[in-house]
Amino acid sequence: MRLFLFNALLQNNEYFIQKWEEKKNSENQLEKYKAKQFIEIITKAKPLENFDMNLFFKLVKKMTVYEEAKVIVTLLDGTEVECQIERKGLELYPSL
Repeated sequence: MRLFLFNALLQNNEYFIQKWEEKKNSENQLEKYKAKQFIEIITKAKPLENFDMNLFFKLVKKMTVYEEAKVIVTLLDGTEVECQIERKGLELYPSL
């Protein structure tokens, strides 16, 4: 699931980069720092074939698992991403 999450972030990078660009104007210094860091990671990244633990811990704060194969992934910048686990992969639904 972790590979699918990161690769799904890459596939939807325009949405996430726009969100992080807005946070770069925040008065909260940590929020600004994380937004810049996330943009740098996503713009330089290529789809993963193997799990990268360091990358995972640079992005993910927590994962909340619900029944019905639903997982909410909270990134370190506060962004929440809803994931539906399926037999053949993972669908990604950014929370608004």
